[in-house]
Amino acid sequence: MQISLEIKKRNRDFGIITWPYAYDFEIKTMFDQQEIIDIEFGNKNFIRRKVSYKYRRISIGKKRLQSLDKKKNFILTKNKDRIQIIAK
Repeated sequence: MQISLEIKKRNRDFGIITWPYAYDFEIKTMFDQQEIIDIEFGNKNFIRRKVSYKYRRISIGKKRLQSLDKKKNFILTKNKDRIQIIAK
């Protein structure tokens, strides 16, 4: 399963990955509705990141996302026990 999400200004400003309501089912399915997930983003592993299904967001860090000026989309894929996020 692969999901593509647009990188918006608020993502860079607050250091979060957000998804629209239309992707709720796909995200919950990919994450198995777990409250805490492991993420691989930019050659780094982020262990035990909290997922907010209420606000539809995951925190990655402001400095990490501000460095993605030219990137337009996040690609989320699920590996065995980890969510891989690629910025394109």
